[in-house]
Amino acid sequence: MSDPAVVAFLGRRINLLFLLAGLVLFSVAWPTLPLTHSLLVVLMPVAAGLAAFPVALAWARPDLGLAISLASAVVLGVAVPRVGGWEWRITVVHIIAIVVLAGMTSLRGSLRSLPLSWLGVCVVFAITAPPGARAGWIAGMTVLFVVCGLLRVVVRSRRDLAQESAMKDVADARTAVLADRARIARDLHDVVAHRMSVVVVAAQTARYRVEGIGPEADAELQSIADMAREALDEVRQLLGVLRVDGETVPQAPAPGIGDIRALVDATRTAGVVVEHHCDIDATAVSEGVAVAAYRIVQEGLANAVRHAPGAPITVSLTGGPDGLVVRVENPRTPPHDDAASTSGGHGIPGMAERARAVGGSSSIGPREAPRDGEPAQFVVEASLPLRGGRVPALAVGHGPTGKGPR
Repeated sequence: MSDPAVVAFLGRRINLLFLLAGLVLFSVAWPTLPLTHSLLVVLMPVAAGLAAFPVALAWARPDLGLAISLASAVVLGVAVPRVGGWEWRITVVHIIAIVVLAGMTSLRGSLRSLPLSWLGVCVVFAITAPPGARAGWIAGMTVLFVVCGLLRVVVRSRRDLAQESAMKDVADARTAVLADRARIARDLHDVVAHRMSVVVVAAQTARYRVEGIGPEADAELQSIADMAREALDEVRQLLGVLRVDGETVPQAPAPGIGDIRALVDATRTAGVVVEHHCDIDATAVSEGVAVAAYRIVQEGLANAVRHAPGAPITVSLTGGPDGLVVRVENPRTPPHDDAASTSGGHGIPGMAERARAVGGSSSIGPREAPRDGEPAQFVVEASLPLRGGRVPALAVGHGPTGKGPR
């Protein structure tokens, strides 16, 4: 409903309905006007139109329609004599139009003009209503303004709350993606720091370990060690920019392929049936790719336990044509809402970011049953290069299109 095109479409249709209502009232006001007021025949359609057609403005400009209706009611009530013992100074159509326009003004008119509109309605009914009915009509119109005004406040507060909730969800999603990217950067730092430290030590100690290194070669190795040390310092400075205030960098070694077994065992202790298959050599996988695989399995297990409680889970790490294929799958347990499973959280963007960070790709979502009679599966599958590919820049912004946990 917040789409401007939809709102404009509905607004045009509602305006047409009020125009139709004005035509119906006009068709009633014109032939019945001679029964209540003495007026020249040529002026009767004008008076009937002033009584009925302001209703057509009830949606687009209710305050303007009410002003026209009140002004014409005063003129008709004061200047035109009545006939047939009619006690009101205005017609029934005029009364209906004023009530409708007063209610719509309370709901959609300018807030600043509401007191003036209420006062004008009360004055008109004090002038045009029979003496015994004036107090009742004034009280009734006052209640109408109060009730419609309160309803307007409630609707506006709910709309504002919905907008704030939507903005909060967007901010939470953005924060979660940024936090996950910062974690990826810290994992990459752990891998790079380890390798660069090895380079520094190897370059500095080469003169003692390798025979025949002359002064020029030793100077070149020392230069390599200095450049590696500077690169390591720059990586640490970049990590400091990404780090949240007060957060410390974990000193534990980065997790890898061998640690996935511990994840599976921990999940089994919670009473979940987990099958684990691994037919790839952990030493053939670089540290960055190993960290990405570990995190993808970790998030995949957490999502499976959370959104498909009691369902068996299969975790497999196999060698594929492009390197390592990580797969976490579980049956989709009824009741299952596909829309809810792909919105509202940040696990899927995090796994996709992990795969892209090392030059890989991911495919996450529901899959049809491979054979009749078997349940459909929810599959997390990531294809990762063994040694890591080109790492894209960790740009600040929104995550992937797919959002939320499973």
